Amino acid sequence: MNTDKSSYIEQCIIKYEEIIIKAKEGTEKDNEILAKIVKSMSFGLLPINYNSWLEECFSHQDWQKWNDLIFQQMRYVLLPGCSGGYDHCQNFLHILEAFACGDNETMERILPSELGLAKNGYPFYIVMSNLLSAVWYRDEILLPKALEAAEKFVGTKKPQWERSGAAFLLSLHKEDAEGMGTHLQNLCSGYMRADFSKAMKQLCVPAHGLYCLAQNLLPAEIFQQIKMPEHKNFSQGFAKWRNENSRPRLNLYFEYPAPLEILNQIYMAPVAKSIISQPYLHSDNPYHSPQLKKKWFLDEEAMLKAFVENLNITP
Repeated sequence: MNTDKSSYIEQCIIKYEEIIIKAKEGTEKDNEILAKIVKSMSFGLLPINYNSWLEECFSHQDWQKWNDLIFQQMRYVLLPGCSGGYDHCQNFLHILEAFACGDNETMERILPSELGLAKNGYPFYIVMSNLLSAVWYRDEILLPKALEAAEKFVGTKKPQWERSGAAFLLSLHKEDAEGMGTHLQNLCSGYMRADFSKAMKQLCVPAHGLYCLAQNLLPAEIFQQIKMPEHKNFSQGFAKWRNENSRPRLNLYFEYPAPLEILNQIYMAPVAKSIISQPYLHSDNPYHSPQLKKKWFLDEEAMLKAFVENLNITP
C-alpha cells in the first residue's frame, strides 16, 4: 500500500473512532450510532479521496475501475443527513452519475413517481428532474408541462452546459440522434466553464450519464446514430465499454479495511429514498413568508432514519 493510501486510511480511522467514542459515551442504541456515522459521512467528516483516485484511473484504462469510482462517489454524495434546502430535485446530477455507472435503480429512489413535480430548487435541477421523470415514467399528464418548461429553459441565458442538458432530453424525447450528439458535445464544452472543481471537470460524468440514459430508453438503431463527444473530458473508451456492458458490476473502487468495514456496507446499501415535507407549514415565525410555508423540502432526517433502519448492520 502506498504512502498516500496509508495516510488516508489512518485519517479515516482517527475520525471514525472519534465518532464511535462520542456516540457510545451516551446511551445511544445501535441505530442511533449508525445514524451518527452516516450523518458524519454526509457532512464530509469521513470523505472519500476522489481527486487522487481519479488520477489513478486516468493512468490506466481499466474501465471497470472507472465505473467503480463513479459508483462510489455517487453513493457517497447521496448519503442522507445534510440538508440542501431543495425538494426532490436536489440530487438530480447524481442520477446522471448513477446512469453513468449502471446503477439505474437509483433513479426511482431519488425521483419516485409519487412525489410528482419538483418546484423548489435550482432552476436547472427542477427542469431536468421533471422532464426526466415524465420521460422515464411515461407520464402523459406531467409530460406537456415538463416539455414546455424545458423548451423555455433552453431559450434562456443560463449556462451553456445546463441549456445543452435540457436540449439533450428534449432531443431524446423526439428520438433525434443528431440533436443528441450536438447537445452532448456542447455540454462537455460548457462544463469546463461551470462552477465545479478542477478534478470534477476532468471527467464530464453528466455527459456519460445522459449518453447511458439514451441507451436505456432508445431503440438500438437510433442510439447507435448518436455521435459521441470529442472532448478531453469525455472518455470514448469508457463510453464504448459501457455500451458493451449495460449492466456492469457495481463495486466500490476503494474497500475499507478493519476497523472501517462498516463504511463498505453503508456505501453498498440502496440509496435513501427521497422523502419531502413542509417543515414551515404551521410556523408562527413572522419572518416565514406564506411562500416559504408552502414549500416542500427534502426531509433529510426522515430519510436518514429510514436508511439506517434498512441497513441491518451493527456498529
